[in-house]
Amino acid sequence: MEGNDRREVRADAKVTKKASKADLILAKAELAKAKASKRKALVALIVVALIAYFVLSSGAGSGILDKIKTFIPIGE
Repeated sequence: MEGNDRREVRADAKVTKKASKADLILAKAELAKAKASKRKALVALIVVALIAYFVLSSGAGSGILDKIKTFIPIGE
């Protein structure tokens, strides 16, 4: 009888170990997806900032820049 109990315990341990590994793999996949979405948002923000910089520095957005400056209190 003891041999059967020991086999059952080992079998249960194997099943638990496999389930834990599967859960860990799923958790890592979800983490990778979350990181990818953060990177995507960061890249989009950087692209928008670069476009705004080039538009404003080229002089095409000088009218917009003057309008923005009217809202900013400058110590004059």
